[in-house]
Amino acid sequence: MNNLAITYQHIADILSFKTNDSQLEKTISNTAFDWEDIVREGSKHYVIPVIYCRLKAKKLLHKLPEDLLSYLELITSENRQRNSIILIQIRSISQLFNLNHIDHVFLKGSALLASGCFEDNAERMLGDIDILVSPEQLKEAYQLLCDNGYYPSDQTLGHDFFEHKHLPRLKTKLTDNRIAAVEIHRKLFTTHNDDTLNFEAIFNERKQINTVYIPSKKHLLMHNILNFQINDYGALYNSISFRSTYDTIIIQRGYSGAKEWYKKKVYKNYFKYTSLFFEDIRVSTNVKTNIFTNFYLFKLKHLKFYKNWNKLIGVMRFTPILLYRLWLFISNKTYRKAIITDRNRIFNHFKSILNHF
Repeated sequence: MNNLAITYQHIADILSFKTNDSQLEKTISNTAFDWEDIVREGSKHYVIPVIYCRLKAKKLLHKLPEDLLSYLELITSENRQRNSIILIQIRSISQLFNLNHIDHVFLKGSALLASGCFEDNAERMLGDIDILVSPEQLKEAYQLLCDNGYYPSDQTLGHDFFEHKHLPRLKTKLTDNRIAAVEIHRKLFTTHNDDTLNFEAIFNERKQINTVYIPSKKHLLMHNILNFQINDYGALYNSISFRSTYDTIIIQRGYSGAKEWYKKKVYKNYFKYTSLFFEDIRVSTNVKTNIFTNFYLFKLKHLKFYKNWNKLIGVMRFTPILLYRLWLFISNKTYRKAIITDRNRIFNHFKSILNHF
């Protein structure tokens, strides 16, 4: 795989609703077309099921090698079954919270799945069920789930000294209608502040679909973009996520509200990079490249440099955190004692980080 930009464009053409399907058919029919790269990058971006679903919608599955088709069918079928169970789980939690008057709203993939916005529920791969809960009811909501079969995952000392955007993750014993862990959020971001995405704004405009509360289209779209840009460090690394981009395309298709917030830098950068590959995502007819987007394309064409560059960015991101923790270790006796007690796990954690770099 020498040019990741070509692979990215092929994946974008498969996922897009504006691709010329006849041209796409010619492209994937070429004997030189590299399906291995598509599967490798599609797996990294959690879009294997939607690649299958979009090819099916475009009536191009017959162009796939038989072994690949069988593999994609299996992954998609398993994800469809998993999402069916998660949807039951979402509705069960929703019913529990509604009965106990817990102000809440489901977020991200859970909200999209509950909204029924996908042509096939198999399209979206989900991890946890994320729920934003009223600040005054966080403990009550958490305890309700604990009283109904959920239990906290093992916590590190970080939860005792730093405020996370969500409470400790809740696991559940695998059953016929429970397979996903749950995260009760107190806020959407750890450091980023956005008044248009605070608790009050989201709750004032939330919608109820089949008894499940989800954010408005505007807030779904804004959170989807910022979750990648801020929480997943997309803005820091100047990169794209195919899962996030496809979610944006799906939400945008049903969004007719004001778009003045598109002009904010963090959103403009998101659209600038994704529009390099997706016509669906463009906010204007002209795609203007600049020194930053050209650098991104350069990185995609020079993978060794790309990996080393990302390692450098990772070190730069991690260094201030390490320095702050070091200062806290020196100045805070309780934190110092906790570190010493948990030293073996922390040593292994830092060792894994250094190996990653």
